[in-house]
Amino acid sequence: MDKLINTVLGGRYRILETVGVGGMSVVYKAADSVESRYVAIKVLKSEFLSDERFRRRFLNESRAIAMLSHPNIVDVYDVNFEGDIQYIVMEYIEGRTLKEYMEFTGAIPENETIGYIKQTLRALRHAHERGIVHRDIKPQNIMLLDDGTIKVMDFGIAHVSNFETITMTDTAIGSVHYISPEQAKGQQTDEKSDIYSTGVMLYEMVTGKLPFTGETPVSVALKQVQSNPRRPSEVNPKVSRGMEQIILKAMRKDPEERYQHAKEMLVDIKILEDNKDWVFDYPDGPVENTGEPKNTEVHEDPEPKTEEPKPEKAPSVPAKKKKKKKQSAKARKWRHIRNVFLSVSAGIFLGVILVLIGVGAMFTVVEQLNDDLIELPSFVGQVASEITTDPRYSSYFEFTQESRYDDTIGSGLVVEQTPEPGNYSKGTTVKLVVSNGKRTVIVPDVKGWEEAQAIVKLKQSDLLYETVQVQSENVDEGKVIRTEPSSQTTVPVGTTVKIYVSFTTEATRVRVPGLIGYKEDLARQMLLNSQLYYFSVKYRYDDFVEAGYVISQSIDKETIVDVSEEIIVVVSMGSVADAIANGTYKPEYNDSSALDEYYDTGE
Repeated sequence: MDKLINTVLGGRYRILETVGVGGMSVVYKAADSVESRYVAIKVLKSEFLSDERFRRRFLNESRAIAMLSHPNIVDVYDVNFEGDIQYIVMEYIEGRTLKEYMEFTGAIPENETIGYIKQTLRALRHAHERGIVHRDIKPQNIMLLDDGTIKVMDFGIAHVSNFETITMTDTAIGSVHYISPEQAKGQQTDEKSDIYSTGVMLYEMVTGKLPFTGETPVSVALKQVQSNPRRPSEVNPKVSRGMEQIILKAMRKDPEERYQHAKEMLVDIKILEDNKDWVFDYPDGPVENTGEPKNTEVHEDPEPKTEEPKPEKAPSVPAKKKKKKKQSAKARKWRHIRNVFLSVSAGIFLGVILVLIGVGAMFTVVEQLNDDLIELPSFVGQVASEITTDPRYSSYFEFTQESRYDDTIGSGLVVEQTPEPGNYSKGTTVKLVVSNGKRTVIVPDVKGWEEAQAIVKLKQSDLLYETVQVQSENVDEGKVIRTEPSSQTTVPVGTTVKIYVSFTTEATRVRVPGLIGYKEDLARQMLLNSQLYYFSVKYRYDDFVEAGYVISQSIDKETIVDVSEEIIVVVSMGSVADAIANGTYKPEYNDSSALDEYYDTGE
């Protein structure tokens, strides 16, 4: 029996049972006595506690997941380092992994697949925007809830140093079927590596088969690097052309030929969701139209037959009598119409008279009633205590009050009222909702805590955070020196608290230079001069920045980072209009936010 079963961690988490075992950690189900809920606790295996590499990897996961907050990412409640036990407390999810679901169902219908992959891409976009690359996307790390919600979990190898190679050990067996070619070769990885893994997972979802298999992890990894997968439609003929194009684009060997970020892939998924027959104009070309040509033959109409004139009928002998009868019937018809018209007109006239009499009586009654009504003005924004004591109002109305916090209206002022302004009878009850001002919270004392622990604590206190690296010889590396505002200070909810975190080795920490506005070649040299060798350059159109100049950088200037930190630099390709005019326009470099607005790829 596991020695941790029935033990209590952090004075509140009672370990109940083991729910999963990974390469470097064990996941337990536990009862949180403070919040009265079940939680999942991931504990670093004891055999890895003395291995600095695994301790750092576990710390990386805790830092990464503490920075994330998204409906499609497993939420983290606590991070703790209690003696020899390192653990992360997360939400407990009742469900099964996407892998388990696929093993039960086989290929998943395309409509259902689109729903799952959209949620996965939204989670990845949230992580990528915060500089976190998952690096282990696979259906085993995707939880599927009963209501169809997707939860991405296990950020265990997120933020692994770019120069760390991937070794094909037993711990890689579960992942090797989904890793990108650059990851298999031990090269640096970025968000496009997650895109590749997502493409592999999407392939497996719609076909029920993995694109690459082999007898050993190494043989599978070699196929990831060297081989092209079979077209999904060859494995499952039900796969649409558009879905196949999305999968193959995401799985391109060259990272620059893939989707460059999750948002771009999301847009194509949404297009396909709206139109299942959509064919994308990718380099392999759209499917040719094989429909039958329309019949364009013109058939001449036969000449119309000439109708012979019908002989006129001879008039009957008693013509005069028949005419007389017709005239008599016509007269009777008009007399009937006249009588109906006069009757209707008389009825309408009488109705109008009655309506006028009724309206006059109504106005008389309303006028009399208004003499007894009192005007209730708008009190919003006024001081509540002055309203309830003012005889102009207190003599006619009964006031009740309730309070709530409000970020826009000061304490003691009216936020809203019931009923709305108007004329009301004496004695009407008026409810005033009075502001307590902005909700406040006390900044927790996180001095001496690990950075990840401090982040979680601030998030639990409804506070934002900003990490500042400070060199210190007195405080252990990675621990909090102080906060600003300081602990025990009362601040409004949502205040950004600066966390000053210690680092001790200056040789591996450098300051990021400001690159925005510089030409690309100079920006590259500035990074190299700062010993920041792990950077990548991306390009996009910009109507306001001249081609060849830096638009943005992924890490702000003056930020102190480790020399192994990867920095992404975005360089302008000039305006879209100029590119179209020159015939050099490439849609894949047009990072227009208008696509998000139309295709709803947001949170």
